[in-house]
Amino acid sequence: MARMPGQWMTQQQQAGRRLCLILEGNNDALQRLMASGNRAQYCNLYGTSAVAELAAAGPVILSVEHLGEPALVGLLEHPEANWGWLGSLPDVDLGGVIEHWQARMLVGPPGNQALYRFHDNRTLARALGYLPVAQWPAYLGPLISVCYWHEAQWCSASNPAPGKYPVPDPAPWLNLPNPQAKAILQANILRYLLAEHSENLVALVEFQDPRIWLAHVLEQARTWQWREPEQLEFLVVRRLEEATRASVLRWPPLVAETPGDHFGRVVEQWRTLGHQHE
Repeated sequence: MARMPGQWMTQQQQAGRRLCLILEGNNDALQRLMASGNRAQYCNLYGTSAVAELAAAGPVILSVEHLGEPALVGLLEHPEANWGWLGSLPDVDLGGVIEHWQARMLVGPPGNQALYRFHDNRTLARALGYLPVAQWPAYLGPLISVCYWHEAQWCSASNPAPGKYPVPDPAPWLNLPNPQAKAILQANILRYLLAEHSENLVALVEFQDPRIWLAHVLEQARTWQWREPEQLEFLVVRRLEEATRASVLRWPPLVAETPGDHFGRVVEQWRTLGHQHE
């Protein structure tokens, strides 16, 4: 058994909590788990909903009693299959967590609704990674703790205030940044540099991977809160110009300098230096 989830499950049971498994409905392990467990503590979340016709492939929630159950061990040994995640509850009743996720699984206006894949560990990880901890209770509901696979390692998170919560309007977990946004931005910037500043970019390639260089520059922009297109363009183009020569601009912000004042000062400094060199 994978050490991290095994340790987490033992700790939850020792604290008097009951365990549940949130699982993709078409997983091969489901029938084996059903055969060895208590069928009463099981629910297909789509089965009694507006999308009942999808029940066969829909997510299920079932209680976990025996940590050494072969079907469970098999799942834990292959987390990269992204089959779902584990949670802990105050008691054996799954009713609260079933009601909680059924209220959150359909999103969008009537007639144009989509399914929220809460049962996917990648979806859970994204939400917990972006939401402030203060918003976790409305997202996790009665779950006390969760354990999930994310970016090649096991992770766990504790709900600061487990309980019953209405669905916020708007639900903050439906407005998360695109996980591909950073990669898309970097690709677009490199294309722009290749088209408009190819000579400097070719010079950079001779001694540094431009993707690594650009990631560093964009991290500076994030730290300095330079988010506007003109701020990003100025930073990237000027940094590229400096890449093969000594830096002449005083880039770091001054004490108590706002992001806007910081940007304005550096631009003015660049303009002044430009006139001096003419």
